[in-house]
Amino acid sequence: MTLPAGHTASSTDQPVTLINAFSVPMSQKDRFLSRWKDNARCMTSAPGFIRARMLQAVSGNAELTFINVAEWASGTALDAARTDPEWQQSIQRMNNDPELDVTARPMVYQTAIDVAPGDTLP
Repeated sequence: MTLPAGHTASSTDQPVTLINAFSVPMSQKDRFLSRWKDNARCMTSAPGFIRARMLQAVSGNAELTFINVAEWASGTALDAARTDPEWQQSIQRMNNDPELDVTARPMVYQTAIDVAPGDTLP
């Protein structure tokens, strides 16, 4: 399986969370979110996709203005989805958009500790 440049294979059958932090000038917010929605549309029908949320910093002075949190049933499902040509093209459209100055910092994570209300931690 060949992943796009800059992406590391998750190679696990366990659930994973993709967290992608973006630096985007606030003047480009609407264009960025539109491009991101194009990208997300490609993922919503992919096997193993659970959900994605795009978080926006409350402060306009934040370095990381947007954070995407996407949950996947497994790392291998995410790996397979990232090889989809339509998804790769949507990423290229965002990266090559002359009206966007976006820096992305994607990384895949697994749960290390899960805490719920009322839990007692040792």
